[in-house]
Amino acid sequence: MTASRYVIVGGVGFLGVNLAAELSRRGEVIVPARPSSVRRRPRISRELERLGAKLVIADRLDAGFLRRLGGDVYYHAAGKLGGSMKDLEEAHVKLLGDVIDAAADVGARVVYVSSTGVAAEMRGVPRGSTVVEEDRHLDPSVFIHRGPYEVTKAMGERLLVSSGERLRGKWSIVRPSLLFGPWGYQPQWTLVLRAARLGLVLSAGSRNLVFTGDVARVLADAGAGLHDGRWVYVNAPYEADLSDVGLEICRQERRRCRKVSIGWAVSLLGALPSSPLFIARRMLKTGYRFASKYLGDFRFTGLEEAVSSFLQWAAEGLSP
Repeated sequence: MTASRYVIVGGVGFLGVNLAAELSRRGEVIVPARPSSVRRRPRISRELERLGAKLVIADRLDAGFLRRLGGDVYYHAAGKLGGSMKDLEEAHVKLLGDVIDAAADVGARVVYVSSTGVAAEMRGVPRGSTVVEEDRHLDPSVFIHRGPYEVTKAMGERLLVSSGERLRGKWSIVRPSLLFGPWGYQPQWTLVLRAARLGLVLSAGSRNLVFTGDVARVLADAGAGLHDGRWVYVNAPYEADLSDVGLEICRQERRRCRKVSIGWAVSLLGALPSSPLFIARRMLKTGYRFASKYLGDFRFTGLEEAVSSFLQWAAEGLSP
């Protein structure tokens, strides 16, 4: 059996490097990247090469360039949390369109990495409800999208679904919750770690968190066709919050810590629709709990192991 060739668009990032680690055990990994991405994240770039992934540098990641890479599976893992509507539409919709065109031409599968943030608010769904995959995923009478991130992620999902016939049904959408794990260079994890080492455990009030390695395994299964035609939420079943991560860091490092709520700060600072905090505020306000009806037998990584792997990575520095 010939090994698959995986193309990870947006691979030079937190999720991308974890996905490459999983896929490198299953086949050939190709990561197309712009020079600016490699410059901003030199450690990740070196790690991708250490894993055996092939970094292909190009100024434009258009359909023609992506087609020439000849992937069997194309992952769209590129994402932006903040910026203008134009910037986010370029990342979440225009680039996805190029991925779809390339994949359709070579008969490949497309896996789109979306987010639980695309379901930040739903009509008729009470606060605190558990939300699972359903039939009316993007019905505007149900979903209320506000801000560039939610709007453009939903646009990307609609584009992929509308391209299903061109892709011969070989597509899926994976919606992870807040990502945590090795290579978590994002500000929230730097803050959680540094606060824990000062004896403070930060609590935001959310119950949606997932280990990046688990998301990588779900994405790998999607690349094998297991989730074709589906939306799949990926969220740890043990309902962890930032505070649970902080407490586990304190336990493993044998520190005495006390819990501090930062939910008020998120609400205060998350006023601008283009801000990542705007998404966080929306998620905290609705208090939805995300779960999957397709991952009942999936073995999620425990919080202790997830934190241990994060700390092992962080021991060499928090920079990307």
